[in-house]
Amino acid sequence: MFISIGNSLQQGERPFAYLPVLTIGSFFGVRGIVMYVKRHDIIRFLNVLDREFPHDLPTQRVLQVRQVYEGALRRHKYVEILIHISIYGFCLMPLTVYMFTRDTNGPITVEQQLLGGWLPFGLSESHKAYPLAWLYDVVVSISGVAFFSTFDTLFYTMHGQIIMHLDSLSMQLKSLNWTSEDNTQLFEQLCPLIRRHQYLNLLCDQFNDIFNAGIMITDLMAATTICFHLYLLTETDDQFLMIRYLIPIVSLILFTFEICHRGAQLEEAYLQLNATLYNQDWYKCDQKIRKLILIWLKYTQCIKKLNAYGLMELNMVHFTDVMKLTYRLFTFLKTT
Repeated sequence: MFISIGNSLQQGERPFAYLPVLTIGSFFGVRGIVMYVKRHDIIRFLNVLDREFPHDLPTQRVLQVRQVYEGALRRHKYVEILIHISIYGFCLMPLTVYMFTRDTNGPITVEQQLLGGWLPFGLSESHKAYPLAWLYDVVVSISGVAFFSTFDTLFYTMHGQIIMHLDSLSMQLKSLNWTSEDNTQLFEQLCPLIRRHQYLNLLCDQFNDIFNAGIMITDLMAATTICFHLYLLTETDDQFLMIRYLIPIVSLILFTFEICHRGAQLEEAYLQLNATLYNQDWYKCDQKIRKLILIWLKYTQCIKKLNAYGLMELNMVHFTDVMKLTYRLFTFLKTT
C-alpha cells in the first residue's frame, strides 16, 4: 500500500484512492494489535467476570441475566447481518467493476482492485493474476473484519456485565429498609454494598485500561476513513463506486455511534446509582449512617467514564466531535 502511494506521488498523481484503504486497514489492524498486546489482561478480566457472574437461577433472575443475554443475542444478529452485507458488497463490487470495464490491453485501475495493494513480481498489474490478487485481498479483508468483530464482541460483553452489576447494586439499595429502627443492622448491610461499589470501580478501571489505546486510535482512524471515502464519493459519478464507498461510510458511522452510546450508558448507570442512593430515606437514620451515606454520595459523584488516557470521554458528545472532525477534514480536502 505504501509502495502504491509512493508510485502515485512519483507519477504526479494524487494518492487519495489509496488513502481510504490505508486508513480502514489501519483501523482494523490497530484493533487486532490491541487485542494481541492486551491478551493476558483480557483473559484475566474475563475470568474475573466469570467468577462474578451469578450461577444460580434466583440470582440470575434478580440481575435480569435473561434480558441481558437476549439483548446481546439480538445485537449480535444485527451486527452479523451488517458485517455480511458490508464484506460481500465491499469485496464483490471491485470484481463486478473489473468484469464489466476491463481492458486486457490496458492497466488495472484502482477502482477494479479490492485493496489496491502491492504484490511481488507485478502480480497486481497482471490481468492473468487478477483472480489471485483479488482472493489475496479478500483474505486480508476478512482478517480485518475478524479483528473488528472480535474487538467489538469483547467490548460489548465486558461492558454489558459491568452495567448489569451496577444496576444490581442500585436495586439492592432500593431493597433496604431505611425506616427500620435497627440502624446497626442497616449499617452492616451498607458496608458490603460500599465495598461492592469500590470493587466495581476497580473493574471499570481495568476495562478502561484494556480498551484505552484501541478507542483513542481507532476513533481518529474512523474519522479519517469516513473523510476519505466521502471525498471519493463526491468525486465519482459511477454508481458502482458510489455504493462501494458508501458501504464503509455507513458502517463506520453506525459502529462509532454505537460504541459512543455504550460509553454514555456506563455514565448513566453511575448516575442512576448516585440518584438511587440520594433518593433513599437515609436522612431518617442515625448520625452514624447519615455520615456514611454523605461520604458515599460524594464517592458516587466520581463517575467512571470510558476515556482514552483522559484525552477524550466516550459518550454522545464525543460522537458529535468525531463527526465534526470528519467534516473539517472533508472540507479541507475539497478546498485543496
